[in-house]
Amino acid sequence: MHYWADSPFIIPVAAFAMVLGIIIVQNISNYHSRKLKSEERMAAIAKGIPLPPDLEEIPSQNQAFNPWQTARGLRTGGIVCIAVGAGLALFSFALARIVDERDVLAVAAAGLLPLMIGIGLLIDYYLRARSLRPGGN
Repeated sequence: MHYWADSPFIIPVAAFAMVLGIIIVQNISNYHSRKLKSEERMAAIAKGIPLPPDLEEIPSQNQAFNPWQTARGLRTGGIVCIAVGAGLALFSFALARIVDERDVLAVAAAGLLPLMIGIGLLIDYYLRARSLRPGGN
């Protein structure tokens, strides 16, 4: 008889469930925190007392959209992805040389994925930055 815990897929499934659980708990915690701040704010307004400084504004709803900040995030993500891809490829080449095994070069192929994603992010950054400049197009 096959026991479910003997499966080789139990570790990835457990890791996925853990990450999903962390995300769900974080969202629930954020919801309750916002709800509590809103209730405190409404109670202060109802009593006519001045709002504490941490309750005066809700930053997530009052911040203006900054396209340059988005572009900087794309640039940073692109640089990080390119560095990860290049690092994986260099690691693979060095390991293949050390252990004298060509099968290790499959890691270099996996390193191409973040490398190409990083290049795409940098292209997107360049296009956004060009369109945001005065007279850009």
